[in-house]
Amino acid sequence: MQAQEDIEAIRDALVHVVAEWTQGDLQVRVAESIRSPLDAGEVRSLYLLGMSGGSLGFGELAERGALSRPTTSKLVSRMSARGLFDRVRSGRTVEVRLTEAGVEAYARLVAAGQQMVGGALTDWTPEEITRFQSQLTRFVAALPRATLSTARRSPSAPVSPQEET
Repeated sequence: MQAQEDIEAIRDALVHVVAEWTQGDLQVRVAESIRSPLDAGEVRSLYLLGMSGGSLGFGELAERGALSRPTTSKLVSRMSARGLFDRVRSGRTVEVRLTEAGVEAYARLVAAGQQMVGGALTDWTPEEITRFQSQLTRFVAALPRATLSTARRSPSAPVSPQEET
């Protein structure tokens, strides 16, 4: 059953990519490469805010970062002290926003990540890169639907490609 073996190989490769990309020491090294001494949680929070248009509600930042509210509060305080985040209170809610320096730090992190991806694709042809980008975009777009359908099934039920379409 080659298709199932291929799906397992893709899953394993994705787990490996996520594990490599999110390693705390890698995130710290990337931050150091842009001359920004941030720990892994701070780098992640910068990414989360930047990818969300520069702001998130405090609770949403905690949820997306998989952090407790007290940990998020300490993180936001540190990032505010560094001039990267602002807390904006609106009634009873607090929004966390990137400052101008935060936007610049996020842009440098993104550029460093693009260099890493570019380095990994050095030996690829332009056609291979275009195909990979197209397939990866399609895969990412299908994830929310696949995640919901998988959550409705028992954990032991295998997923076939036919079930996903």
